[in-house]
Amino acid sequence: MVMGMNEAGKNTRKRGDVLTESIYNATEEVIKEVGYANLTFQQIARAAKTSRTVMYRRWETPFDLIREIMVYKVNVLDGELIDKIEDTGSLREDLLQLLTLYEGIHTAVGPEIMNALLFELGQNNEKFVQIAANAEAKNILVMRKLLGFAKARGEKIKEVSDTTLILPFNLVRTEYLQHKGPVDVNRRKLWVDEILLPVFTNLDRIS
Repeated sequence: MVMGMNEAGKNTRKRGDVLTESIYNATEEVIKEVGYANLTFQQIARAAKTSRTVMYRRWETPFDLIREIMVYKVNVLDGELIDKIEDTGSLREDLLQLLTLYEGIHTAVGPEIMNALLFELGQNNEKFVQIAANAEAKNILVMRKLLGFAKARGEKIKEVSDTTLILPFNLVRTEYLQHKGPVDVNRRKLWVDEILLPVFTNLDRIS
């Protein structure tokens, strides 16, 4: 009986935000150790020094926990990406600004959580498919705002599909997940000069 009470004491020692942060951190550490495909609430609870009961009371599946972690980390950046995009005076600088801000989101979320989300997409998880669709729709609006600045300045902008509009985001996402770290600023400039500007602007201008 005493042993059970001691065990309960260990599991309820952390409460509120402290417990939540401990669970978030433990989740990422467990993913590093065993991979997201092998992640269980039992492993997270053990690492966070809590109980599976606490976990199941709050999250139905590990994916629900992963989703919450992502939202939390993005919210730490204080606001939606579209609200951070400003007119810098040129499309080139606007695009560099976008790549930097979007990379900041990936850095905040971290490779473990991003890989977990992509795993769920690969499993055709209905919840994540809808989340991804919503995120893509937001990114399209971001690009329309950014290109709207360029049109208002008189820059010659091509009319492109929504698929093309998400190209900048795909570049950052792919690079970040491959190298598990920030994209070098010179590489971002290369993307803008050699890929994005030719894609979004008309080059048939008289020099």
